[in-house]
Amino acid sequence: MTLPANQRPVPGPRGRPILGMMPEMVSDMLGLFSRTAREYGGIAQFKLLNKSYLLVTNPDYVKYILQDNYKNYIRGRSVETGRVLLGNGLPLIDGDFWLRERRMLQPAFHRERLGKLVNTVTAVIDTFMQDWAERARQNQTLDLDNEMMRLTLTVIIKSMFSSPIDDKIPALSHAFNVASKFMLWRSQQMVQLPLSLPLPRHIEYNRALHVLNDTIYPLIAEARKHPKDDLLGMMLDMRDADTGEGLSDKQARDEVVTIFFAGHETTAATMAWAFYLLSQHPEVEERLRMELKSVLERRAPTFADLPRLVYMQQVLNEVLRLYPAAYLFAREAIVDDVLDGYHIPANTLIFISPYVGHRDPKFWPDPERFDPERFTPEQAASRPRHVYYPFGEGPHVCIGNNFAGMEMQLILAMALQRFHLRLVPNHPIALKPEATLRPKHGMKMTVEAL
Repeated sequence: MTLPANQRPVPGPRGRPILGMMPEMVSDMLGLFSRTAREYGGIAQFKLLNKSYLLVTNPDYVKYILQDNYKNYIRGRSVETGRVLLGNGLPLIDGDFWLRERRMLQPAFHRERLGKLVNTVTAVIDTFMQDWAERARQNQTLDLDNEMMRLTLTVIIKSMFSSPIDDKIPALSHAFNVASKFMLWRSQQMVQLPLSLPLPRHIEYNRALHVLNDTIYPLIAEARKHPKDDLLGMMLDMRDADTGEGLSDKQARDEVVTIFFAGHETTAATMAWAFYLLSQHPEVEERLRMELKSVLERRAPTFADLPRLVYMQQVLNEVLRLYPAAYLFAREAIVDDVLDGYHIPANTLIFISPYVGHRDPKFWPDPERFDPERFTPEQAASRPRHVYYPFGEGPHVCIGNNFAGMEMQLILAMALQRFHLRLVPNHPIALKPEATLRPKHGMKMTVEAL
């Protein structure tokens, strides 16, 4: 294609005939993205099976795509496989439909409203801490990856539904995990066959979907009859400012399942990495304990305590810098565009990686080093705001970031008040970039009561 004289071609690796960069993409996606950004700069083009894609890491370009001109850069094809489970949940929609849903749901996720859920969250965490205490007495190890996945899924279920649901949690958790794994598997297939075909994976998924729907729809109906101060009640209470309409049962169902998916695995992955990093940096862990002792004086944390845990927030910010659970976003250009002289054709799929951006040495000196001091007010003020975006940026920033932040602080506070956690010697640490950025081999740790 011939470009106008004032436009420049996007650089990038040539790759192999037909395959392009597909072998590297399959074997080490984050390695490929990191090398590409390092060698070709803040915007690069590469091919996968003869189709061109862009990798954008320059923070000004990221801001342009996610914020300044976000209406031209939609989720598009990148989220189609998610619809088998999530339907039209907020992260999968665009345009006027997205704007209506976002405006309607946003108030339910304000920090003040979420404060009503703290007792629910701390009760779930305490149950897990009691189990950890028993494990400590028996000198058993914990896989923090699995533990955090179970914990955060239980938290989101109990926060969503305050109706008596304990007897349904095992089946609901199992069904959700089956459906989530199927969605990930389906996204990796070159050909996506109809779900009606009686293949073993399809049968297992359809059964799980029935369990989810048969559980969630009656809970929605119950919540409409008897509203409560749980997350579902807050969502159903919201109204469109123009029409006065609320969520339909189908949209409520889609948002519930989406929050299950987006609201537990991301938090779980972050917490697994947090405990790993603290085990490798005992001086940071000790400073955290000192802050907890000063603020909480050995009692359980409350919502009012969280803003006072200043160093803890710095620690969590640094964990999210190094290991952003949402390590990759994708956007699709609706119409042709020009970005700093680079031509962006319509329908181009663009990858944006916080994992790569958060390691740019221009903004993060010694970027591989774990250093919560990067997030002191003085250090943060010295950087452009949009070089750090673990929850996305612009109008589509994650609606659940306040809930995630609250939950992470509560988990970390309650765990560090009671336990020392240490990585099992010689346990391998590697990345598993799938739906979220999780540890490939789990996170085996010893647990010792204080």
